[in-house]
Amino acid sequence: MTDAWERPGHGPSDPEGYLVEQTPEGYRWTCRADGRTGGPFASRDEAVLAAEADRDA
Repeated sequence: MTDAWERPGHGPSDPEGYLVEQTPEGYRWTCRADGRTGGPFASRDEAVLAAEADRDA
């Protein structure tokens, strides 16, 4: 896995190519390639799983 310090804004548990962040409504993911978003999700883990599913779809 790439060191998070080498990729600003990319947390260590974020799926490759996605940004998972906390918002006032919960957590959401953003696809870095095209800007699509998903969420809100109740937990970061749910957002990560949903981003992985989107990536693999």
